[in-house]
Order: sequence, then structure tokens, then C-alpha cells
Amino acid sequence: MANIHAYAEKFMLDYCLTGATATLPAAWTLALSTAVPTSTSTAVSIEIGTASGYSCQTMKMPAASSPAGSATNTVAATFGPFSTACTISGMFIKDTSATGGNILWYGSLATARTLAIGDSLVFATGSLTITLS
Repeated sequence: MANIHAYAEKFMLDYCLTGATATLPAAWTLALSTAVPTSTSTAVSIEIGTASGYSCQTMKMPAASSPAGSATNTVAATFGPFSTACTISGMFIKDTSATGGNILWYGSLATARTLAIGDSLVFATGSLTITLS
């Protein structure tokens, strides 16, 4: 997952440069989208609807490695089984502090996945790495 959303850019600048008080979100989730997210996408506009049997999954990341500045998921995320067919092209990590959540990190799948009714999609432990360079 290689991209940082505009919301997270502001959050990091506020936190690091103390320009404003940055409030740490209570929780983060991994979400899926049919379109590839962008730096200005909103979670509400791109996230898959819950009517498909989909729900966001809790995302747990450890403290970043030092000095490399990367973090990798410590729990697997399983989506599904889906009750409708869909094609997944993107994913994003969002906070749970606002209605729909604020996107923090986003990326596209290396290969879009077409899921049939009854299919699930799993991101294994250690399969998502976020790196700042």
C-alpha cells in the first residue's frame, strides 16, 4: 500500500509540526473498493456496499520499524463470503472517527479480483506493508 491520502498528510503535518492538535483515531479498518482510490477519494463514495455481504475489517499494525519507517499488518483480514458478485480493484485503511471514516492510506490490488457469490477475499498476516521513504 503505497499512497497516503490528503487527510493523512494534513494529520501528519499537524502532529509533527504542532501546527494543530492531531487527535489519534480510536481504531482503523481495512476497506475494499471497486475503483482504485485516489488522494481525494472519500470512503463513502468508493467503498463496497454492505448489502453485498461486505464489512470492513479491523486493521492492526505494530509500531513502525526504525529507521526504515515501515509497518506490516499483524492480523489477517477476511472479507466475505459475498452475497453478490463484484470486482475489487482497490483497498484503503481508514479511521473510524467520522461517518464513513477518513481514508489514511490507499492502494490498488496488483491484480483486480472478481468475486462470485459465496467467495471470500483474505489479506494474510504480513501481506500489507506501509512504508515512508
